[in-house]
This record gives sequence, C-alpha cells and structure tokens, in this order.
Amino acid sequence: MAEHSANDMAFNSPLEIGLRALIILSVNQPAYLDLQRLVYYDYLVLHTRDIGDPNSPDSIHPATPHRSGEIVVRRKAMQDGLDLMYSRTLLEIVFGGNGVSYIATELTNAFLDLFESEYYKLLRNNAFWVSQFFSEYSDEELKGYIDNKLGSWGGEFMYEALTRSGLE
Repeated sequence: MAEHSANDMAFNSPLEIGLRALIILSVNQPAYLDLQRLVYYDYLVLHTRDIGDPNSPDSIHPATPHRSGEIVVRRKAMQDGLDLMYSRTLLEIVFGGNGVSYIATELTNAFLDLFESEYYKLLRNNAFWVSQFFSEYSDEELKGYIDNKLGSWGGEFMYEALTRSGLE
C-alpha cells in the first residue's frame, strides 16, 4: 500500500470537493443543481479568469497547463464529495423528472457559517459570482459554453510543451 502524506489526502479529496459543493449549493439556494452543473461550477469557481469576463474575480487556483482536464476527472471526486456531505446530512438529494439533483439545507448554511478563513471567503465570493454569471444558462447552454472554451483553458501552454519536448 502506498504511503500518503496528509497533504496528498486533502488536495481534491472528497472532503475538499464536498465542501466546495456545499458552498456552491448554498449560494444557489433555493435552486437544485445536478452533478454536471456542480462539476462545471466547481471548476469555474477555482478558475474564474477562464470565463473571460473582465469583471470576473481573480482565479483562486493558478492557470496551470492542461487545467481543463480537471473537469473530466472531477466528476467521480465530486460524486464522492456529495456522498460524504449527504452522509453528514449537510445537503439533500432530490429525485425528480430531470434526474438527481442536490440542494442546500438549513444545516448547510449553519455549518458553513463556522468557516472564517480567507480561502473560504474567496471560494464563497467566486461561487456567488459564477452562479450569477451563469444563472440564465440552461444545462444545454452551459454545456455548450464549456465545450466551446475547454480547448483554450490551459491550451495556451500547449505549443510551449510541444517545443520543449522537441515535437515542433
């Protein structure tokens, strides 16, 4: 069995992603959000500058190469995070005509009110901004927006990576 440090286990762990999902659900109350919208919003909350709006707040995480791949791998981690938060009764699962959705509860907000760190404040601010920016987007419009932009997020480093490996 491989050994992991405490830091390895915390970065993009179900706990971390679940906490971000709670923040996203909280600022979207009383809306129900499905797994895919939560995955998109989670990426966008961390990388707000990728949206390309001059009024967006600063990204929380750096603009690393190939960061758009985070969206692809985040789905399972988000599901695990939601399951963890649900097991602690910090969110509700709603089964409806459009499938499975998630919603914040009073306990969600009471729990989040315990956080005071600057990182939490940045996450909440960015989550609110992302939610407002995309509030009128249907699921199909949001998917189209993401699909259209996906290649450019982190793609600006593609040529440099190819030239460094001698593949010009």
